Amino acid sequence: MVMPPRGFTLMEIMVALVLIGILASLAVLSVGGGPRDRLAQEGQRLATLVELQQQEAILTGEIRGVQFSPQGYAILSLDEQGAWTPPDATDTLIRHALPEDMTLSLWVDNRPAPLEKINFPQVLLLNSGEATEFVAVFGLADDPSPNAPRYRVAGDAMGRLTAGEVAR
Repeated sequence: MVMPPRGFTLMEIMVALVLIGILASLAVLSVGGGPRDRLAQEGQRLATLVELQQQEAILTGEIRGVQFSPQGYAILSLDEQGAWTPPDATDTLIRHALPEDMTLSLWVDNRPAPLEKINFPQVLLLNSGEATEFVAVFGLADDPSPNAPRYRVAGDAMGRLTAGEVAR
């Protein structure tokens, strides 16, 4: 007796689609962003945080600042006693550590600024909306060549921010 040709069942097709979907998502996740994307993400994170803190300074009347270090940056607030302390916020909104393979360079008022531990911020965000002029440049630690990708975040005295890849 000859059996008529039989097709795939709905269950077999669904199992195959689920397996293809899982494999495709794993492939997308393993590729991840390239170095330029990672630098851009860090730069955008800093720009967004500075913009948020500028608005907070204006709304609360407090003076805020950004304290940079080789490992990352933190937001500080000037209290009534004249001391710089972290503002009341969740830790993710006031402190950010850079990935170990990233570097940070800082220029304040067109001069290189030291990144070693100090007790005050290098960049001030005033409650009038004005700010210290600064340029923060993100790079890759394992690629110090002049053509290595870099991402720049700059702020002017009026508190306006610009961000973008450094053109060579």
